[in-house]
Amino acid sequence: MQSLSDEELMAHAQAGHHDALAVIVARYQRLIWGVAAKIVHDPGEAEDVVQIVFVDLFKKMALFDPSRGTLKVWLLQFAYSRSINRRYHLQRRQFYNQAELEEIDIAQSATSGGATLGLSRGETLRLASEVMATLPEPQKTAIELIHIEGLTFVEMAARTGQTIDAAKHQYYRGMAKLRECITAAPPEKKGTNERKNPWEVAHARAQSI
Repeated sequence: MQSLSDEELMAHAQAGHHDALAVIVARYQRLIWGVAAKIVHDPGEAEDVVQIVFVDLFKKMALFDPSRGTLKVWLLQFAYSRSINRRYHLQRRQFYNQAELEEIDIAQSATSGGATLGLSRGETLRLASEVMATLPEPQKTAIELIHIEGLTFVEMAARTGQTIDAAKHQYYRGMAKLRECITAAPPEKKGTNERKNPWEVAHARAQSI
């Protein structure tokens, strides 16, 4: 089944062939974990979110309709909404301290700051690239390892020879600088397109989750 497409795997799963679900889990569990980890900021909690997402998939797989969008988008919708719910749950239980909450907010808002200026996605990416070039090398490396290579903080610390706290510090300071420059820059022109869901794949329509 490894060679089957997502749509074919879901068809098998909907027919009761649970081996297909195992292939889907193997194919997407790291992606789902990456989304969750960036939102809840804890590896163990991210693993719990992954389990929740795939339990939800099992319960609702009959609702999947390939004519309405891809499996990848559907799973990312699950991942994003369940991760946000988990983060709010953790905040209510005071899982994070205030410094961690501020760092999370900095990191999440840095990538969306361009939208508040009316910049298009291409303009925001170009501006971010220009700002990246001005960052101190440790901050630039941290952002590249986390956002481009998809490493966790533990993996990044091992790669760079830093402590985990030092790795987090470089990443968050770099993201704060990106946010500061992007939100302070004057827009070149106003975008006319509607802002798209960050998890949306081109030409795919969202499905109910």
